[in-house]
Amino acid sequence: MHKEKQNFTEYYNQYKDKIFNYFWYRVNFNRSLAEDLTADAFLKAFKSFDSFDHDRSFQSWIYAIAKNHLLNYYRTANRETDLLEAANMGRNELKQIENKLELEEVFRLINALSEYHREVLLLRFSDGLSNGEIAAVLGKDESAVRTQISRALEELRGKAEDLRIMI
Repeated sequence: MHKEKQNFTEYYNQYKDKIFNYFWYRVNFNRSLAEDLTADAFLKAFKSFDSFDHDRSFQSWIYAIAKNHLLNYYRTANRETDLLEAANMGRNELKQIENKLELEEVFRLINALSEYHREVLLLRFSDGLSNGEIAAVLGKDESAVRTQISRALEELRGKAEDLRIMI
């Protein structure tokens, strides 16, 4: 049991920031809520760590737990995620980022995408998951994820081009 706790601590130290960012981008950049959700997700993972298959990716496993925990949070709070609202509410936080205007525009464009396209792009580029890991988190085929990322990027490029024409 001591060795399992040590392994879990190593995983926690490796993935805590990634899981925090996963939540942070999805809860209107609310730091305290993201911290709470991160702690809850890791607590759930710790409680079921003995059932974790060590031949599989811990990252995929913890992201699946985080995704389910976030869905449960919104279900019990009877709220839906609105990433456009998140970008607007998070402007103060985004201003601290060096390329704040570009980042806000990217979020605005991402928010205009379908929910599935937003999710695959955030998992891929914000959370840094591989296509295989995204497939595991979403319960989809890896080739389907690859196709959806490609389509989402194509749609995002189109929206960016439309914006440039309007300016």
